[in-house]
Amino acid sequence: MRLYLANVESWVFPNRGSEILREKGFAVGGNWLDPPFHRELQEFSPDVVVYAPHRRVDALLLHKEDLLRTPTFLWALYPDYLTGWDREKNEHMDGFLESIAVLMPYFRRHLAQSLFTKRLLEERIDGYEFEVCFLGIDVEGIARCRRENRAQRSDLTVLWQHRWRTDKNVQGALDIIESLATKHRDVKFIVGRKEDWDEPFWAPQSLKDYCADALTRLSRLGNVQFVSRFGAQVDYWRFLSEIDIAFSCSYHETFGIAMLEEACAGAACVVPNTVAYPEIHSGAVLVEHSQIASAVDRLIREPEFRAQVAQRCRQNASKYDVSRTIRKLAEVCMPSAFSALFERGSRDSEA
Repeated sequence: MRLYLANVESWVFPNRGSEILREKGFAVGGNWLDPPFHRELQEFSPDVVVYAPHRRVDALLLHKEDLLRTPTFLWALYPDYLTGWDREKNEHMDGFLESIAVLMPYFRRHLAQSLFTKRLLEERIDGYEFEVCFLGIDVEGIARCRRENRAQRSDLTVLWQHRWRTDKNVQGALDIIESLATKHRDVKFIVGRKEDWDEPFWAPQSLKDYCADALTRLSRLGNVQFVSRFGAQVDYWRFLSEIDIAFSCSYHETFGIAMLEEACAGAACVVPNTVAYPEIHSGAVLVEHSQIASAVDRLIREPEFRAQVAQRCRQNASKYDVSRTIRKLAEVCMPSAFSALFERGSRDSEA
C-alpha cells in the first residue's frame, strides 16, 4: 500500500511515524516530508492520499479529478486556511473556503487533528462530520535525548518557541520575557525561532518594527538569548532537554505540537486557557492571557511546584505518541485487512 501525505510537514508528522509505516510494509511519501520520505506526487503513484490544504505557495493543490482518480482523505491540519483568520480580532472567521467546500463530497472521509478543530469546522460547513486523528510526537526520540543530556545545570532556563507572527502573539511574548528577565537576572530566557517571519499577512511591517526595538532592549539585559530554527529534529530535542520552563501566549492554536514536545522533554509549561490548549495540554498550567507572566513567575520562584507541573506535563505528552496517529490513519485510510495487520503487529511488539 502506497500512502502519500500531501502538505504534511515532518514537524507535525515526525520521521518516526513514516518509519513505523514503512516497517509495517507501507511505502510512504510526501511533498513536505524529510528525506528519505520526500517525494513528489507524480513520481510516487499512491494508492491513498491524505490531503492537508495549505495557503503556502509551494503547497500541493488537488482538484476534483485528482480525488476521483485516487482515494483521498481530507486532514484539516491548517483550519485557519479553511475558515479565514481575522487578524484584528485574532480569531477564526465564520466562513469555509469555497475551493475546498466543492471538493467535500469527493473526499472518502474528513479528519481533524483535535476536537477543537472538529467543532470549529462542523460549525462552518453543514452536512459533514469530521473524525479526530490526533497529531503525534516522537515520545521515544525525545525521551532518548533527554536521558542522554542529563548534565546538571545551574541556570534555570525559560523558553518561548513559536513562529514570529501576530496570531502567535510574539509581541506579548517579548513583553513577558522583558518583564521577567528584568526581575530574575539569574534566570536565562531563550527566544526561539529568531526572526522566523511568515508571510506579510501574519507578520506586518509594524510587528517587525516593534520586535526590532524589543530585541535591542532584550539584548542589553544580558540574560536573554536568541536561537534560530534547528536543522534537524534530534538537535532540537537535545536543546529542549535543557529547558526548565516553557510558555505560550498564542491566540491561535488548534493542537500545539511545540508545547507538547517541550512538555515531553521535561519542561513545566504554561499555556492560555483557550482554543485547543485545555483539550490537548491538560498537564500544563492553564491561565488567562493576562496571567501568563504571573504563572511563569511562580514556576521560577517555586521549585517544588515547578517539578509537579513538569511531571504532569510529561505524563500528558506521553499520551500523544505518533504511533497513536498511525493507528488512526490505518483505521480510516486502509482496507480493514491492513488495519487488522497493523494492530496485530502492534500487539505482538508490546507483548
